[in-house]
Amino acid sequence: MIGVDWVAQWELFAENFYDGKAHIDLSQFGGTSELLLLPGPGFGDLSHPTTYLMLELMQGNVKGQRILDIGCGSGILSLAALQLGAVSAMGIDIDPEAIQHAQRNADLNQLEAVFGVDLLVEATGNQALLMNMILPEQKIVMEQKDLLNSAAKTWITSGILASQCEEYYAWATRWGWTLKKELQRGEWLGMVFGKL
Repeated sequence: MIGVDWVAQWELFAENFYDGKAHIDLSQFGGTSELLLLPGPGFGDLSHPTTYLMLELMQGNVKGQRILDIGCGSGILSLAALQLGAVSAMGIDIDPEAIQHAQRNADLNQLEAVFGVDLLVEATGNQALLMNMILPEQKIVMEQKDLLNSAAKTWITSGILASQCEEYYAWATRWGWTLKKELQRGEWLGMVFGKL
């Protein structure tokens, strides 16, 4: 976005923002370190309930896994996954500026993650796929469900309103998923799915 003062925006909304960065304490999500995020156009500064839900649900579900973060935004989930014990992380986003933002955050934290605009999936069946998006966006992503499900062991999702849960679970069944866990924060839901 042209003309947006990202520092001012992040100062207003990002959690624990000082010295020009958001400081995310991962100990509340089972980690032992702090994740630093620079201000920028990528979604994910821990100010939205869905990001909290994703981090809460990632506990115990990403260690030792290869991560594919669909709609990675700032890179917060990919980078947190690495700090929570994931063996690798790839983030994709349709916004090239978000990809650059995520890469700057990876460099800042000295973490090796791959970010890009193209969906590159190795069909290994042992990846944890992360998707923090609203339902219409998830439906678009899941037009590639055969490819994605061939790579996924676990799906961790959020961005769904509690009022949409029945519709979402019907879609999840069509996508070949089975619910393993659900959390709610305010009006938002986060879920962990396995494959049927």
